[in-house]
Amino acid sequence: MFEGETSTGRFRVPYQISAPQNPRRTNGTVVVEPSHFAVGLGARDAYLGPAFLFSRGFVHAGIGWSTLNNRILDPTVPGTFVEGGFEEEGARVDDEIITEFGRALSRAHKMVGKVPRRYVAGFSDSSYPVLRLIHSGDASGVFDFAMPFTTDTFDPQADIAAGRYTGKVVVLNSEADDSSTLTDQGVAPRQYRFSVVAGTPHVPDVLVDNPAGLPTARSTPATFVPALRAHYLQGHDWIRKGSAPPASTRLKTLGNGTVARDGRGNAITVDRTGRTVPRLPFVELGEARFISGFIGSYEDVWTIQQLGFPDHGAYLGAFDNKVRAYLKAGYILKEDARDMRRRAALCPPKTYTETYRDHYARFVAITPCPTP
Repeated sequence: MFEGETSTGRFRVPYQISAPQNPRRTNGTVVVEPSHFAVGLGARDAYLGPAFLFSRGFVHAGIGWSTLNNRILDPTVPGTFVEGGFEEEGARVDDEIITEFGRALSRAHKMVGKVPRRYVAGFSDSSYPVLRLIHSGDASGVFDFAMPFTTDTFDPQADIAAGRYTGKVVVLNSEADDSSTLTDQGVAPRQYRFSVVAGTPHVPDVLVDNPAGLPTARSTPATFVPALRAHYLQGHDWIRKGSAPPASTRLKTLGNGTVARDGRGNAITVDRTGRTVPRLPFVELGEARFISGFIGSYEDVWTIQQLGFPDHGAYLGAFDNKVRAYLKAGYILKEDARDMRRRAALCPPKTYTETYRDHYARFVAITPCPTP
């Protein structure tokens, strides 16, 4: 339990730290995640993922941010889950707990080693305290980098321009999220980036056991997770090396404000100048119409013949070209691009999307179909 006092009073909340047994094996960075009211530490467990974080030496620290317990421990154990993101039975929501926790981590050398860099990340419900801390100025001097994702409010650009936050902010949204207040206005180019992934839902299929038990398995192959991981590391390099991430993106819109779509009905992505940028390879190829929403779906799946390819080899060549473009644009990591290519080749003559639909277990495990 983490105990202390903020401007709203005393608090006692649970925390959970994941770190190497030998603190010297860290990369000097701890990412703090406020607990999501339903999913818990979903950035660690599902979206960024343990393998991604810990193979690179990041320390992860989850924290409750109300005076009721938050779901950061095992939800199967009685008594470890109370919906602590909301006002209930005299509970007090207190964003300052998160910054107090961040400050305390800089002194917890025996647990986390030396951590000259402190980041904060949250999604959906847990993104709101991150953005509120930027707005209030409490995050400044505590968190060098903030990454709220799948969020829809609290535009931080004016706060950055006003000097209330001196760190870097990278926001990533699915197509389903309302990004109207978050589109990059060019007022803080040295501190702010915003990206959106066309065709993706608010809750994607993460291809692992979902910690919230949400019915996302087989929902849609369209996912923002590869872009999230790529942009997270770009933000990390922005802090460490000063190397700026790729330009912000947005969904292309028509004159009446509606989202512009291609011939298959999929949203088109552009950068701040309006230049079209690469989308997920299977979206670019038009393998289906990918429908965003809270939990997404897809329809009208085409075969390689309907896509205009004479054989599976020609399809794989085109798919590889789209992956290369997505990688070059900075929207996917090399390892995720490799897995995407492998999944496209698993079950000839089926496409990536057909394999997801017809051979889901093999798609998840990246196991080839038997040769006819």
